[in-house]
Amino acid sequence: MSIHTSPTLSAKVLGIFLFIFCFQITSRAQTPYTARAYWQESTKSSYLTLKDKKEKGTNLSADEEAYVQDYEVYLRSYYNRLSEEEKQTYQQMKEQWDQELASPLIAPQAPSQQTLSEPEFEWRGRDRAINALYGIYYGAALVSILETEETAAAGIPFITGGLWMLGPAFNSQKYENITESTMRAANTGKLLGLVNGLALGLALGGDSDETGKLALGLSTIGSITLGEIAFQTQKKKNISGGTVEMVRHYGIIGPLVGGSILATTDTDDPHLIGLGLLAGGIGGIWAGNKAAARYEYTRGDVDALSSLGVISTGLGLAIIINTFETNTEVPGAIWLVPASTAVAGTLIGQRMVKNVHLSKKQGSTINLSSAGGALFGLGAMLLTGSESPTAWVAVPSLTALIAHQLVFNRYKRDNLLKNLQGESSRAKKVDFSMKVMPENYFINKNTPFKVDADPRLAAATPLQRVRPLISILCFLFRLISMLPTLNRHAL
Repeated sequence: MSIHTSPTLSAKVLGIFLFIFCFQITSRAQTPYTARAYWQESTKSSYLTLKDKKEKGTNLSADEEAYVQDYEVYLRSYYNRLSEEEKQTYQQMKEQWDQELASPLIAPQAPSQQTLSEPEFEWRGRDRAINALYGIYYGAALVSILETEETAAAGIPFITGGLWMLGPAFNSQKYENITESTMRAANTGKLLGLVNGLALGLALGGDSDETGKLALGLSTIGSITLGEIAFQTQKKKNISGGTVEMVRHYGIIGPLVGGSILATTDTDDPHLIGLGLLAGGIGGIWAGNKAAARYEYTRGDVDALSSLGVISTGLGLAIIINTFETNTEVPGAIWLVPASTAVAGTLIGQRMVKNVHLSKKQGSTINLSSAGGALFGLGAMLLTGSESPTAWVAVPSLTALIAHQLVFNRYKRDNLLKNLQGESSRAKKVDFSMKVMPENYFINKNTPFKVDADPRLAAATPLQRVRPLISILCFLFRLISMLPTLNRHAL
């Protein structure tokens, strides 16, 4: 199957879109390391269950043993980041907090102590804006379905937007004891429910005249329903922020993969298109949950790998544009490239962040730096006045990748060294390997003590003389090497 066409979208617009997309991975403020938060991390049921089995002499599987060891390294690193005041608070309050494990219904002691452990949630400008936007969308969907007259059509969306902003005031009990993670989960549910509702409406309606109304109605119902389910689930179970972000990331990638596969078939059947997008969305949510279950990613970890996935998507778009520029007949399979690079970048990112335990501040800084790198690349293209559509997308993607890797490797080096120092009192082998990873150069380059003094780091010495460019080249090599396998599975 061949596609006889040429790019109709301006490459400059695609480049700017890439930057906006990168920037939309929101930068978040770091929650301070607190005594209460450390206690919560150290008493997670999954860790305590395995630790109890180990202390009782039960043999753990290799994966379970590795999980316990990695999590204990994470806890030591977390504790070392506490201020002296928070460490003292932890020692004073630990016995009292431990009683909650035996009796979860114990009421909190004093408001002052609760304030010390967890900051009170406040509605920031971003939260208010998101509530208003979803309310406006629901109102606009209602207007479209009911075909209201012009005056009502203008007012109803703003009324529903206002009602959604007033919700916490009218139903304050529902929003008691919520956290930033609660609202993040709710917004994730709203977004994924909206996207999959649109796909379901398209699959059911097909080419009917009422398909638009059906899609808007189902997207509104799906958004409200899934948002409420996510809100209540997070409020009761307090799922980790990393899990929420992983589901969100894969939930967005899923429809991209489904749409790319459909593009290779050259189908114009709305039923098939809707089913493909819906299958991709549901599959993405499932894949995100499975990925989060295999390893406990922090929110900062997922921020870093998500931005790497976006950058990889940009590189895939550059490949498509270059293919259209240089070929008159383009195979339909070319549309798999952006989805394949997005998935490959995500998988590489998952491997890169393991055992790094990036904080929210670190993850958001990596995202901010990546967006800055993309903006720098766009500025460079404006200065050069290049007319190459490929360059307008490829250069910002590459500069974003360079900024991403530089900042990520600095944080990885710092976190790994802190973990290593925390292990100095234990005779534990550190797992350094000769696998070529983009980040190894920076870790070795900035090790503050001689490698020869610690045999655990000896395996890394051959990379000391490698040029800094190897960091980016290795990522690109691994990305390209994964594309044939991903495309083969997709086809």
